[in-house]
Amino acid sequence: MSSSRIRMRHLRCFLAVARLGSATRAADALGTVQPSVSRSLREFEEEMGATLFERTATGLELNEAGRTLFSYVSAGLGQVDRGIDTMRGQLRAEKVVVFAMPNVVRVVMPGAVRRFKALYPEIDVELDTVASGRSADRLRDGMIDFAFGRLQSPERMAGLNFEHLYSEPLAFFVRAGHPLIGTPDIDISDIDRYSVVIPSTNTIIRDEIDRFVIGQGISRFSNLIETVSFEFARNYLQTTDAIVCLPLGGFRREMELGRVAALDFGAPQLMGAVGITSLADQQLSAPAQLMVQTIRDEVKALGLS
Repeated sequence: MSSSRIRMRHLRCFLAVARLGSATRAADALGTVQPSVSRSLREFEEEMGATLFERTATGLELNEAGRTLFSYVSAGLGQVDRGIDTMRGQLRAEKVVVFAMPNVVRVVMPGAVRRFKALYPEIDVELDTVASGRSADRLRDGMIDFAFGRLQSPERMAGLNFEHLYSEPLAFFVRAGHPLIGTPDIDISDIDRYSVVIPSTNTIIRDEIDRFVIGQGISRFSNLIETVSFEFARNYLQTTDAIVCLPLGGFRREMELGRVAALDFGAPQLMGAVGITSLADQQLSAPAQLMVQTIRDEVKALGLS
């Protein structure tokens, strides 16, 4: 017998016939027709390699083998039904609130939310995109279910868990036709000759950039524009010679269209981990667990993992 060929319909037909003593009554209870129940019951007995019912003048009665199997199937499907009812109750009662950094909002979240809503249209989804430096506080305050974005600095991760999904570099972006495109051996001084757009202070990305710049021998860029708006950065880049430092996902679409280019800076230390941050001592709600899974599925589908 191959248990992989036994389907839920076989088990439910078996239970219905055992309880009601008739394929006809079982069909009525299951909302189907008698031939379908009889066929499922025959297939189930063939898969089990045993006859499970005695055919009598008054209907169908479980034999010894059938009674033994009934006790297990009844208990098992009872647990399944209770679990489904519990989850449905949770899903009706809750929504999922996700903090998502702008780069994943643009690249991963549209597809992840589309997958989620196709499966669970009744569950509300709220995307929180406040400044990323506050995501840990919002987690601890219970304002969000989980955060999706770059790994925070160690001092901010106390009491939090991080599930790594993929790695993504920070890159220095310029408009098509920028004077630095094609320049060999670009270093930090070349970038510092232009205005530089970077995220505001107290954000995850800004902390990474500041550590990198100091490691390159300068305390800060000379001509600085600070913003948490990816939209401003994208639009400003198109009309100036400014350089924008943001995660690759923030400009992936413009790069594919040939509107911007990433400078070949040769800085592997700008690679960062992207994933799910959640409270270490608290299990995610049922909707949040489902959303995390659709995010994993979308990351895999995009080839990012």
